[in-house]
This record gives sequence, C-alpha cells and structure tokens, in this order.
Amino acid sequence: MKKLILLLFIAAVAGVTYGQKKPKINQAENAREKGELGEAKEIIDAAIEHEKTKDDGKTWYYRGLIYASLDTTSNPTYQNLANDPLEEAMRSFAKADELNSGSNDYYLSDPNGLPVPKSQQIQTLWAHYLNKGVESYQNEDLAGAADWFEKTTVVQPEDTTGYIYAASAAQGIEQFDRAADHYYTLIEDLDYDSKDIYNALIYIESNVNKDKEKALEVIRMAREAYPDDADFARAEISSLINMEKADEARGKLEAELEKDPENVDLLFTYGVLNDELDNPEAAAEAYEKALAVDPNHYNSVYNLAALKTNNALDMIKEKNNLGISAADKKKGAEMDQQIQTSLKEALPLWERANTIQPDDRRTLETLQYIYVQMKMNEKANEVAQKLESMPEG
Repeated sequence: MKKLILLLFIAAVAGVTYGQKKPKINQAENAREKGELGEAKEIIDAAIEHEKTKDDGKTWYYRGLIYASLDTTSNPTYQNLANDPLEEAMRSFAKADELNSGSNDYYLSDPNGLPVPKSQQIQTLWAHYLNKGVESYQNEDLAGAADWFEKTTVVQPEDTTGYIYAASAAQGIEQFDRAADHYYTLIEDLDYDSKDIYNALIYIESNVNKDKEKALEVIRMAREAYPDDADFARAEISSLINMEKADEARGKLEAELEKDPENVDLLFTYGVLNDELDNPEAAAEAYEKALAVDPNHYNSVYNLAALKTNNALDMIKEKNNLGISAADKKKGAEMDQQIQTSLKEALPLWERANTIQPDDRRTLETLQYIYVQMKMNEKANEVAQKLESMPEG
C-alpha cells in the first residue's frame, strides 16, 4: 500500500513538471507589437520564473520592452496592469545587461529589417517622456510636466536634462521640497554646477524652509564651485551677519590673514565683510590691499569703484530732495562740486574694471551713467553703442 501511494505521488509531481511548459518569449514580444499587452505581460512574467528562460538575457530584454509599453500605452485597459511599470522596465533592462555574456546589444528589427538596438530604444523612450513634459509645460500644466520630466530621470539617471526641467516645473508650482531634491541630485550626485541652481537652493533653504544653517552650507558649496563670484562671497557674509555670527566671521578672516596677509581672496572677503557691516573705510582699505597684490582682481576693483560711486549717489539723492530756497540752491551748488569730485575718483576704477572685463554689462552701464553725469557725452555715446550691440542678459 505504501509503495502504491509513493508511485502515485511521483506520477503527480511528474505531471506538474510536464504541465509547466516553457514560455515562448517570442510570442510575448509578438503580442506586444500587436498591442496585446495583457497577453504579453502574462507570458513574460511566467518566463522570468521558468527554469529554462529565467536566466536568458533576452527574456529580461523583452520584459523591459513590455513593461515600458505598459507605462506609455494610451489604452486604459492596460494602464493599471502593473505597479510602477517604468521602474520594472528599467530593472528588467539592467538584468538583461547583467546576463548578456556577449559584446553585442539586444535589438529588434524595424519594418525594413534593420536592427534597432536596445540603447536606441531607451533613448527613444527618454525622448518620449521629455516631449510629453515639454508639451505639458507649454500647456501650463506644470504638475504634469514635472511628472513627465521625472520619468526621464528613471530612464537615464545620469542625464541632467530631466532633473533641471523637473525641478523648474516643481518650483513653478511651489513644490519646493520636490524641486530641492532634484537640485541636490544635480550638484551632489551628477557634479553639475550652475549658479542658477545654487541660487534656487539658497532661496529654498533660507526663504522657504527658514533653515539658515542649511542655506549657509549651500552658499559655501557655491563658493567652492565659484570661488571668484562676488555675489556668493557677499551672500556668505550676509548670511553670517544675519545669523549673528559676524564676529565669528571677522575672527576667522583676521586669523587667516595673519597667516597669509597677501591672499587676494581673503582680502576681498574681508572687504565684503566690512562693506556689509557698513564700515566703508575698512572695506576700501581691504580692497586696495587686494589690488596691491593683484591689480587685475576684478571683484576688488568693482567693489572699490562701487564704494566710491555710492558716496556720489547718496549725495545726488540728497541734492534731488532739496527745496528751491536760496539756501537750498547754494547747498545744491556745493554738493554738485562734491559729487563731481566723487565721480572723478570712481571713474578710473570703473574704466579699469572695464579693461579687465570689457563685456560686463553692469560695469558698462555704470560707466555710461558717470560719463553722462560728468558731461563726457562722446564717451557716453561710445558705451551706449556697445551696450546696444550686446545681447540681452
């Protein structure tokens, strides 16, 4: 009796094994091409479990194609057949690459019989999501655009385009945490440096998240990426002052300057610190020391010129607020002389800055203004013509 039961058990197992037919992965791909995605998914899901097909790279390649089709299909019948079909598609493609023992890429044949490799198919998939994102963006559907652009990052996680666009769209609908995630990925993981991205992150951390420490951290990252950028240097000093750490900043700078008194960057930063603390004399002294070391240090020339000009601008503002009495007119005449003196002091510095960076719009606009104020009309016209010939921005 025991022997009979054993024989029946063996027969049952053999029947089950025989019943598990090898899935035909080509049929799965044919079903996909016909748009029969439900059948394609059923066959390919069985194939990744079957002993004879689960370690075949082509099985996983076809599965990637099928799941990508599930994610891009417009047929509502198939849109909910899988959770995160794009993620599954990319995992399947990665598994296919892992199992590929040869040097050739997987491919399908186009209608003309020419091979279309997997790499090209993935690029087409990426472009599909990018175009959908652009279309949504143009239709002012920023939420939809962010979703589509994020899909491009799943397809090609090393490409920066999708992160940039997704962050911009997310920021446009004030989903700041979402935008910040993409910005941090760009600068921390993909080594993508952009002043605009740093500025966006500084704004999010300081104005939205109210996290002064994190904002300062981002500013310092920006300074490391752009050590010659005056705006980031000023932002760091302003941040420290706002955090009531001005004394700490001053102490560190002075200690570093003691060790390296001719370090131009330290001298410039020390000038910015005093500038922000409304100590123009100390600021000017620091900038002048920096220029004594490096006469072509643009930021020091620019800031020193701005200090000199600000004095004139303050007087111009005060003069414009004077009345029409005899005393006011007399005071105005005296101030005109002082204004001209200040502008004369500033002018060589602006011209020097223009020599160092001839195409800086801010310098040219200031030069034009000073030339007009000093009635140097020919010079003012020359600068105006140059400004008109320059592209905007």
